[in-house]
Amino acid sequence: MDDVADKAQRAADTAGRAVQDVLDDPRLRERLPGGSLPLLGAGLVTAAVLVPVLPFVGGGLELPWAALMLVGSLMLGARELGAAGHPPPAVLAPVVQWASHPAFLPMFTALTVTEAFLSLGLGVAPLLWVLAALVVGSVQWRAFRASPAAREELPRRPGEVRLKRWVFAGVAACAVGMLLPWSSRLGAPVGGLFLQRERTVTVDSNFGREIEDTHTWQRDPFLGGSARHSVSGQSRLGATGVVLSLLALGVLASVRRARQALPLVVAPVLAGLVTVWALTGLSSRLGPWLFLLGILAVDVAVSREWLGHRGVPRPPEPPPQPPRDPPISA
Repeated sequence: MDDVADKAQRAADTAGRAVQDVLDDPRLRERLPGGSLPLLGAGLVTAAVLVPVLPFVGGGLELPWAALMLVGSLMLGARELGAAGHPPPAVLAPVVQWASHPAFLPMFTALTVTEAFLSLGLGVAPLLWVLAALVVGSVQWRAFRASPAAREELPRRPGEVRLKRWVFAGVAACAVGMLLPWSSRLGAPVGGLFLQRERTVTVDSNFGREIEDTHTWQRDPFLGGSARHSVSGQSRLGATGVVLSLLALGVLASVRRARQALPLVVAPVLAGLVTVWALTGLSSRLGPWLFLLGILAVDVAVSREWLGHRGVPRPPEPPPQPPRDPPISA
């Protein structure tokens, strides 16, 4: 498991450096107002939400999620335009203030990465989501590296290193498992051709009959039955919450300050809920079993960390100091 985690970490570092080189290109920055990468990310999210409205373009979000992502991208765009010297109207001043909250960018990044993962596939909209996730994720990573949370990560104790490796390897296995088929369902009916006979009877004035049979091919839209299509874990009910939970577990495993800011029970509860979701979707396919293997690895790592913290005795409280006599005034 450690070798898999190390290889995944090296691959992620290489891909991250390649993305940073592209985003740091001066030719890209000079085309953006104020050289703002968040503004580029907001524009890509807006395009990813609106492009599926066009004919012959699929991959659209459900209306509540589309509205949420569109509002978030407009908030981020208004904030960045104001920072670039193009202040929005006074009525939008509260929007800019909300977008400047320290929690806004991490939440918007998590939602963007989640939608990009759930939309993975071939098409214009999935490509826009991936590009938006790369840009917004890069912006969030730079903000994290400049924050006090990044400077508090060293030195790490061996248990923290082991926790990060196991959680990252488990989350990677869960991500691959969600992309694989979990079940199958009936698709649209498949039509077929059948031979139809038509008989024409002609009666003359002498009551003679002339019978003529004609055969024509007709199409029945339900003759061929319905084709079965594979359904991946991305399409399961609750997949959005599961991906957000996996991202949260990754953050808790890698950022010490995040673990210290939340109760110890948060990580075990998240891992347990994701495990229940995996168990309710088990089938004979490879996808759910690979996902279950990954989340069980996360369960083991999180449980060991949680039990280890519970087993550490609290330092004894110092004995109360006896009250001092008040000084004698001269």
